[in-house]
Amino acid sequence: MTFSASLTNTSNGVVAQPPEIEAGTLTIYQLYDIGDEIDLNLAQSCLAEPKAYRSTPPRVRQSESIQIAQPPVRVELGTVAVTLEGMPLNGKLRASIYDLGAVAIAAELSLPELTSWATVADLLGDTLDPLEALLPRFLSALEELERILQGAIALPRRAAIVEDYRVIIVERLAGNNNITAMSEHPLVKASLLGEQRQLSHSAMGLIVSMSYYPNDLALLSWNGALLIEPEPLAAATAVALIEFANVQLLLMRTYDAELDTQLPQMYQRIAREQQRFELPLVRRYSQLLHDVQRLVAEVTQVTERVDNALKVTDDVYWNRLYSALLNVLRVDVWRDGVEHKLALIRETYSMLHAEADAERASALEWTVVLLILFEIVMALLRH
Repeated sequence: MTFSASLTNTSNGVVAQPPEIEAGTLTIYQLYDIGDEIDLNLAQSCLAEPKAYRSTPPRVRQSESIQIAQPPVRVELGTVAVTLEGMPLNGKLRASIYDLGAVAIAAELSLPELTSWATVADLLGDTLDPLEALLPRFLSALEELERILQGAIALPRRAAIVEDYRVIIVERLAGNNNITAMSEHPLVKASLLGEQRQLSHSAMGLIVSMSYYPNDLALLSWNGALLIEPEPLAAATAVALIEFANVQLLLMRTYDAELDTQLPQMYQRIAREQQRFELPLVRRYSQLLHDVQRLVAEVTQVTERVDNALKVTDDVYWNRLYSALLNVLRVDVWRDGVEHKLALIRETYSMLHAEADAERASALEWTVVLLILFEIVMALLRH
């Protein structure tokens, strides 16, 4: 079937299927936050060579504009086999270890020859929830990595929040196809959201479409991405950016949840401190102020590290792709939430500091008054 035929409506008004996928892969990600920071040099030495390596994005389409402060350590974890929607899929398991304390574990599965878009919808729909078939393998690999990297992880602790994402890479389609027209095909866009029915116009707006050459296409959504990319190096660069954008999302969600926990605890401590009797000139909130200041400094430092971990310096295709990813994943929304909570904590710190200063000033004033009265009394007694 040619693509021009696939865009033609049938007599009953049903949109025909787009051309099938002749060669492609489905990559399923699970991303975990396992500590405050990971020493990547030490991590690489802990992992067996040559399975562990560090690399920057390959030089393709001006990718030299991508600046990664600490390229992640990547490690191959062996083969994996799983059955999805009744189809046996085989592939490999790999992990990316980031200095920010995150680990991305991915199962890269080869798609069967001539995979239909209805099958793509089934696969992506099935992977919207954690895969029972893959989760044990993911968790086993994560636990093994945590054990091996224990000495390289600062303050090891696994966060409750886990991110997942899926990437379909299409290397080749059946027939002669108009890739530009395919970007607007309703069934292609629907399949990316795990749907087999045609989406509404507003729902299709949830998907961002981008391309660099006429024969490539990137469709981005909140739950997955579709890359029609015949050039392997370009596909690898796009996948690296997709992975890092999800790392940013994971960390921002983790910090947001941590601040959600810290704020009520802080208010409870304030209430307890206000009810406790303190001697004059004793700093009522000294320890609390210290803890609040440390929390603000820690979260601010980490968010700045996240923001500076990857930069795309020029307004090239990769910059627009990465910005679009951050937008569809709503990373800025989570970052704004973190900044809002930090602002509340800073305001609380300022209020407590001002209250403590006022109490000390009042105590000093009363001390001066008492000293004056004491001098007056002593003078009267001497006379």
